[in-house]
Amino acid sequence: MKFKLILAALLSLSLQSYASEFDEGAPEHDQRPLPNRTDADIQRSIRDEMSIACSGNLCKIVGADNQGSGWTVSFNVGYGSTPNSGSGDTIYIGDKGDSNSDSNYAGITVTYKNYKCISTLRVTPAVYQFVNTYMYNMVNHDYSTKRNFSPAEQTVVLFYTTMLNKVENCKNSSL
Repeated sequence: MKFKLILAALLSLSLQSYASEFDEGAPEHDQRPLPNRTDADIQRSIRDEMSIACSGNLCKIVGADNQGSGWTVSFNVGYGSTPNSGSGDTIYIGDKGDSNSDSNYAGITVTYKNYKCISTLRVTPAVYQFVNTYMYNMVNHDYSTKRNFSPAEQTVVLFYTTMLNKVENCKNSSL
């Protein structure tokens, strides 16, 4: 009986683990619980976004806002009637001459433009939900981006990029 009791005590002591200096690491490397996003959570998020992005039967899916200002200076030198090639005021150097006669001329056109551009691409709610469902599913539960995309996901990325390019031209082309 004593032998069994000693054996049980030795067995319980050998199964106990003692903490050493290497058992606990820095807390920033501890496993964090990942957010559990289900398909229903994703669809709820998309519906919430649609309540803001949609008006009537159209939803704003991508957009670009741009504003700015700048100077444009152009030089005109030539022979003929004296044209004003820009939309600004032309300063003539030398004799302006008669507009009906050809002569040598030189001019500087100085233009200042101030612009503001807002461009949005609107789609039907079905397209909005389709694109956003794929986009949300391309993100892992820990909010990192998936490493590999399926052909369908790649197609949606290309479609979204095309939509972005449609609103990218929101800038003053003469600056």
